[in-house]
Amino acid sequence: MRRRSTATRMRRVSSAACCCCYLLLPPSMPVAGALLQTLPGQRADIRGRSRPTARGVFFKNDDKNGRTTLRHENVNGDDGGGVDLFKTLELKDQALVQAQSAVSSLEKALGSAVTNLENMQQQLQMQVVQMEQELETTKLELSDTQAELEQTKSELRETQAELMRSRGESEQLELALVQSKKAADRADKLEAYVKDLEEDAAASAPQQQLLRKESDNSGSNPWQLFSTSTKSTPVLNEWIAIKGTNEGEVQISGKVTSHPTIPDGDAIVTSPLVDPAGAAERKVVTTSSGSKYRLGTPMTMPSSDSQSVKITSERKEKPRRQLVRARSSISIPDLTGDTLGNGRYLLAGDATSSINGRSYIQTAYRSSPFGKPMGESLAIKYSPNKEAMKREFANYQKVSSGLKRGSFIRRLEFLPTAGSEMPDQSALVMQRGVADVKAFMPKVGGRLEGELLRDCALTALRCVEALHSVRLVWNDLKTENFVVVEDPRTGGVSFRGIDLESCMPVRTPPVDYTPEACPPEFARSFLDGEAESFGLEYSYDVWSFGMFLYEIATGRGFFDGYSAEKITRTLPSFVPNIDKVED
Repeated sequence: MRRRSTATRMRRVSSAACCCCYLLLPPSMPVAGALLQTLPGQRADIRGRSRPTARGVFFKNDDKNGRTTLRHENVNGDDGGGVDLFKTLELKDQALVQAQSAVSSLEKALGSAVTNLENMQQQLQMQVVQMEQELETTKLELSDTQAELEQTKSELRETQAELMRSRGESEQLELALVQSKKAADRADKLEAYVKDLEEDAAASAPQQQLLRKESDNSGSNPWQLFSTSTKSTPVLNEWIAIKGTNEGEVQISGKVTSHPTIPDGDAIVTSPLVDPAGAAERKVVTTSSGSKYRLGTPMTMPSSDSQSVKITSERKEKPRRQLVRARSSISIPDLTGDTLGNGRYLLAGDATSSINGRSYIQTAYRSSPFGKPMGESLAIKYSPNKEAMKREFANYQKVSSGLKRGSFIRRLEFLPTAGSEMPDQSALVMQRGVADVKAFMPKVGGRLEGELLRDCALTALRCVEALHSVRLVWNDLKTENFVVVEDPRTGGVSFRGIDLESCMPVRTPPVDYTPEACPPEFARSFLDGEAESFGLEYSYDVWSFGMFLYEIATGRGFFDGYSAEKITRTLPSFVPNIDKVED
């Protein structure tokens, strides 16, 4: 009984072990074969013969007749030194689980890698498509550029042909000009001859000085200043055309001679002209009142002698230089033979010093390809102080780019280097004015009146407004910095602001000053030796504008007769006298 019980227990254990092993194996793997694969040692051939595997292992054999038998063998012998079956199976099971876990992780990693590769492939495909599109766009742009290049070449060839035609026409014009000059010389000689004959005839005739009183006839013209029955025609010398009261009207201002009622040399302003286009030297003009005047020599107007004072403390003050008296004239000076801007401009007349003595101004013309003057006369300002010239041009550009541009002189070109002729200087090419306002006033009765006064005041106000709108302080608003510009179409005049060299941004120190235009607070700062730390405010120009209005309305500066030092010392304690000002 004991043996059978033992045998029975062994069969039960063997069955349980086989069941356990069978449950741990994949369904597709034979039981004995799987067990043999999981155990170390020699493999077993399960098709007829057996080989040692492990102690106490049950395995099956198929005989030649196809019958399956289970046998139990102790492959490690009977010495008891074999490996425990259950311990070995437990270790193998753990290894199998770990292997399956590793395989699962590898499968996941492989799937993630495949997904990443697919994403990268999609991105590469998108980039290829995008690059193909960009390539097509580039090809189209290149095609357009080539077409534009061909068009530009065609235009260049047309321009070259036009230039050749223009050169031919210029040569013809030069020939005609030479012929016209010869004809003009002959006409001048003939006119001089006729004038001599007229003077001889006038000298031989009895001198008549008949003065007639104004007629009491109610039908007489109240604007007629003298009787038209006299044989002599009054002559206006140093004359200039000015705008009339109404739009489009032109009057003549000048010094009269041979007038029946007005002493010779008195300055008068005529009534509006009937034909403004006929106002020219040696021509007779008729006014709306019926008066006739012969226009003699046009006026020549020198500019003012006043000068700006360079800022410096009293202990650093240097003696002032004697300035060259500046002048400008409506008469056109002769060419000097010198050029500027590498031959682009032909200089004419003498170079004259500017008011402040830091630069020079000279008349110039544009040069044709043949070196001949063409176009209107211009003014060129040049100076060795390149920084100041650059600042002036930048100020012009800044105010021109603003919403309120003012009424400044027209600029044509800025030359940082004034060509090979003056490599150490800069130049600014501008519209040429007739004269500055200070020199213009004595020619029109000593002061501005009516439309001239209003136009000049508005021009100055617009210039100040434009500068302040771009946060600049003029710092040098005065009558010398406004010029009179003549309109060749109507014969009228207008005003333009010039010289923005001293303009500085608001709340920055000034670079120089004019005593007649500076306010009391700056004079006080200057006398205290703090001029270089003084901050400019817009009120500086407001004071200068007041001094400007006083001068153009009265014909004299508020501080005329005062030296620069006396003006500067008077201003800090200045109190205006308003006794005659009505409330």
